[in-house]
Amino acid sequence: MYEFYAPTKILFGDGCLAEAAPQLKEMRATKVLIVTGRSKTASSQGFKDLCIGLEATGIPYVHFGEVGADPDTALVDKGTEVYKAQRCDAIIGFGGGSPIDCAKGIAASVAEDRSIRDFVGTGLAFTKPVPPLIAIPTTAGTGTEVTNAAVFTVVDKCGRRSKKGTSSQYYFPKLAIVDPVLHISMPPSLTAATGMDALTHAIEAYVSRFSTPISDMYCLESIRFIGRSLRTACLMSQGVDGMQSRRDMALAATLAGVALSQAGLGMVHGFAHPVGALAGLPHGLANAIILPFVMQSLIPDAAERLSNIGKALTAKDNISPEESVRAISQLGHDIGIPENLEAAGVSPIYFDDILSDALSYRRRKASPRAFTDAELRELLEIIYRGAPQQ
Repeated sequence: MYEFYAPTKILFGDGCLAEAAPQLKEMRATKVLIVTGRSKTASSQGFKDLCIGLEATGIPYVHFGEVGADPDTALVDKGTEVYKAQRCDAIIGFGGGSPIDCAKGIAASVAEDRSIRDFVGTGLAFTKPVPPLIAIPTTAGTGTEVTNAAVFTVVDKCGRRSKKGTSSQYYFPKLAIVDPVLHISMPPSLTAATGMDALTHAIEAYVSRFSTPISDMYCLESIRFIGRSLRTACLMSQGVDGMQSRRDMALAATLAGVALSQAGLGMVHGFAHPVGALAGLPHGLANAIILPFVMQSLIPDAAERLSNIGKALTAKDNISPEESVRAISQLGHDIGIPENLEAAGVSPIYFDDILSDALSYRRRKASPRAFTDAELRELLEIIYRGAPQQ
């Protein structure tokens, strides 16, 4: 027996951002906290349109725009205090994965009336439904708009940073508004990194020991869209007409998000989380670099599934696991992904701490290969300085 639970309502299509205010009115929201990053997203036309829509509908809002990459628990607590002080009763996460995850953390903290620190990395479960939460992604990558997960940075007493994932049925947003028009302004580098993030989610969920026929369907369709459209989407900012590629990538990210909530992730994320927390490498870029190396290591244990990934990505009928790995490497090369961590500027001084965090990664058990500690050390050495197959 297997279970499939994906309760988030999805609105998808060009211009569907306009539905945010009417949907909030249906939810009987009286005051909304909008969570965004510190980047230009908060000054974008999309954000302005969102605010104009709320004003026209008569729904007051408060803007919490302090989220950086990988929000820490202190920031979530700060947002929670703003929500309470302003007497909000609904939340919008607008931006990439970090603002939406922060919005999830605020919603959970409000519901539990406790600091998010009590739940991150402690094993303590959320028990209460959250306020109405709408997720509006402006990148095509994390898929967090439809997931039961959120990732936060934890800073210990010695100042050491680590990224901890949390999951709960209450994290699923009530509504996801996926408007590809919001993605047009993404530069090629961000398009590449977030697109490879989505691809990593689809691939790791597909090879997971906890995959199901339903999650497989979402994974393979996501991979097909990415194989067809990621290169074109990366070129779009340079004048190539490819709005359809933006639609494909937006849908691919959402499909992969649905899948990962059902099947989980693997050791690509096991390495990528500490690389991001310790070395500051953006999450999507870390995934993109690490992905082909981990896939290569899985060939003895997941050959058929790796072949299926290659077929979906390349639209070729016959492709070996090795050719699948090369196809992933070639895609990364074509869109400007560095070939290893060293090339991306990750210092070897982080090696031992990255390995330590990877060894304790809670989703390690989802991997189709039961890596020994020695094998993970060897794999990380290759990820640092090796060359992916091309």
